[in-house]
Amino acid sequence: MARTYKICTPFTPGLGAMKVKPSADGDQLAVAERVGNVRVVPLSEVIARVPGGSSTLALPGAPVARATFWTVKLWDNGRTIRVKFLDGDPAVQAKVEAIAHEWEADANLKLKFVASGASEIRISFAEKGFSWSTVGTDAQTVPTSEATMNYGWLEPTTSLREYQRVVRHEFGHALGMIHEHQNPVAVIPWDKPAVYAYYAQQGWSKDDVDWNLFHVFEESTTNHSAFDATSIMQYAVPDSLTVGSYQIGWNTTLSPLDKEYMRRQYPMSQLGTQELVPDGQRVESDLASGGEVDTYEFTVGTAATHILTTQGPSDTVLTLYGPNDPGAILAWDDDHGRGANARIVRKLLPGQYWLSVRHKNAAATGTYSVGVTTRRS
Repeated sequence: MARTYKICTPFTPGLGAMKVKPSADGDQLAVAERVGNVRVVPLSEVIARVPGGSSTLALPGAPVARATFWTVKLWDNGRTIRVKFLDGDPAVQAKVEAIAHEWEADANLKLKFVASGASEIRISFAEKGFSWSTVGTDAQTVPTSEATMNYGWLEPTTSLREYQRVVRHEFGHALGMIHEHQNPVAVIPWDKPAVYAYYAQQGWSKDDVDWNLFHVFEESTTNHSAFDATSIMQYAVPDSLTVGSYQIGWNTTLSPLDKEYMRRQYPMSQLGTQELVPDGQRVESDLASGGEVDTYEFTVGTAATHILTTQGPSDTVLTLYGPNDPGAILAWDDDHGRGANARIVRKLLPGQYWLSVRHKNAAATGTYSVGVTTRRS
């Protein structure tokens, strides 16, 4: 008897919604949640390294002719995320909650399970046969009365191993992780005709398969720089769906790279958004892990031209947001400072602004200082 490979969709609930891609509204909510969710890359670099070029996300004030914008869906670092069960057996709920808290050991986030009131993650067991979750901040695009996560086959008698496999996987999605087989450097030798035929038996269209299995994401938004076949986010891949002798079993534990990813994206040592004082002392900091994005906030009291710079040995990229809107990109710069540092010169109106700093090389680390000065007439 053939085994049924139950899988999930990471974007929107229900089998019929699998073809719906993340919306522009979801992108705006993501950057409102965390400034560093927007990654700015010169368009020429993107075209050079991504087959077929790339798509762009148009944000207010963004220089779309010169850059492309990748939006990830991470929650603000250090955040408390409220989780609520919409239905289900109390015994099943207790098992799900216990396993979900495991992610707190590696991510600087708090999962607070609440019995009533507002919540960011809402769990249902009503859609039988399917388990799924929205990805990260995409949960905020779902109406507050509806589920953002579903467990379609967990029962009081389900094995602990299956609970661990499914709950760890879905909460990985809920905290911002995608499917590992959609990593652009994945090396799965799919037998596409066999895959289409197999999932057609489960009611999937060709488009469903293309989007959920064969579609890959841009390098800067994936879990890791290397493909991790042991990731909790990797589907089981039976030999019957690949060319040659290749298969991946059921992963039930968090891999070392899963844990590294969470520590990198939600670092325990990071204090969140730090304050910058125009014409004040420069802030010394570092990009301690690959992919890290540091965020700063400052206030402009009087309209004037401001100079924003990094200094130090790192090849930094600066992105400026505002005024009074952390999702509105005003300017970005790569190499106009000294050496490989960044420099932005911009007339700013009174208001609140945000500045993000990242390394140009997504895998690199390094030290830097950042400061804001007012140009004197």
